[in-house]
Amino acid sequence: MSELELIRLPNGVRVALDPMPGLGTTAIGVWQRVGARWETADQNGVAHLFEHMAFKGAGPRDARQFAEAIENVGGVMNAATGYERTAYYARVVGEHAPFALDLIADILFEPHWSPEDLEKEKGVVAQERGEAFDVPDDRIFELHQGALYAGQPLGRPILGREETLRHVRVEMLEAFRNAHLSPERVIIAIAGAFDRAAVCDAVQRRFSSLTQKPTPAREPARAQAGRASETRKLEQAHLVLSWPAPNSSSDAIYAARLLSEIFGGGMSSRLFQEVRETRGLAYAIDSFLDVFEDDGRLLVYAGCSAASAKAVAEIVREQLALLAAHGPTPSELARAKAIAGAQMLMGSEAPAARADARAGQILRRDSVEPFDELRARIERVAPEEVQALAAAALAGPLCAATIGPKAGHAALDAFHSAS
Repeated sequence: MSELELIRLPNGVRVALDPMPGLGTTAIGVWQRVGARWETADQNGVAHLFEHMAFKGAGPRDARQFAEAIENVGGVMNAATGYERTAYYARVVGEHAPFALDLIADILFEPHWSPEDLEKEKGVVAQERGEAFDVPDDRIFELHQGALYAGQPLGRPILGREETLRHVRVEMLEAFRNAHLSPERVIIAIAGAFDRAAVCDAVQRRFSSLTQKPTPAREPARAQAGRASETRKLEQAHLVLSWPAPNSSSDAIYAARLLSEIFGGGMSSRLFQEVRETRGLAYAIDSFLDVFEDDGRLLVYAGCSAASAKAVAEIVREQLALLAAHGPTPSELARAKAIAGAQMLMGSEAPAARADARAGQILRRDSVEPFDELRARIERVAPEEVQALAAAALAGPLCAATIGPKAGHAALDAFHSAS
């Protein structure tokens, strides 16, 4: 088999098979449409803790035996939790793909959860929270997220809080799994070298017995204008500034990616050239998209001196206003399209990135598309589309956050002054 394929089991589990001729290894993963967005306030952090408990043993193996099992075949395994999805993935030599899928299935269906291990892992997560808090260019995004979606699941930290995790028991993990482990919310993606018949047999054997159940409701995203700040004794002020953008399944996402690239995506971008190269106000500045099923944001991160923070925020606002008023130049748009296309091709040459991309396509559009078609969509974006998105961004709720010396907080007023 050498063609991209989407298989649907009768119960609703979807499987993307993406062979990559010439490779000897496979990336294989199971994605669930579940994450911190589906937590109640008193469950905050449970989805992430659930993922942490994955490696405490599963199926016939305890934690040590589980770790040895994947490493005995030369493989690596990991997991990740976000707001809208949780992923369990492995990289192995092609012949071991069915075995890796068996291990992941054991995590989902036969985990070993003891109260003792749970308490230990709470301590590990507490250290992870502490590490994230200590790193200002990590902490700033949590601060911004909390202001943007205040009072909503999207505004709560994925890692949870000490006061909520303190009360988590094994029974809560079991209830969370039982509520959210349903076939229509499970995607399996395999990219690289594999035996189609063998992996299909493993999929059928381990996932066909999942039974459908109602999907628990989640709150819609309600982005709001906001600001947040933390005063710290740091050498730099760290800023995150944001505007509305299309959601993950919108057709406008291709134009939004080009807008972000032109605005602050690389060394030739407007922000890098104006803020760093021309004025020397920041060492780091870039823009990117953060998208969800029903919302999206165009964000800018900058690290600068506290004395420069106000000027940086003003320039960022002004540069987006220029894009909204005049749109991109032909050379800017051509360069952004070349970068986006090249980045897509580079990612497509890495099995893990390719499997993740296929899972994302299924979650967003219930289909898998050749990368050539996605590149063609990027090429079809007109300058007017990019300009319209910049204008729409300026019209929506603005949100900003800063961490660092108090003088840097002046950036918040500067950023919001035109709203």
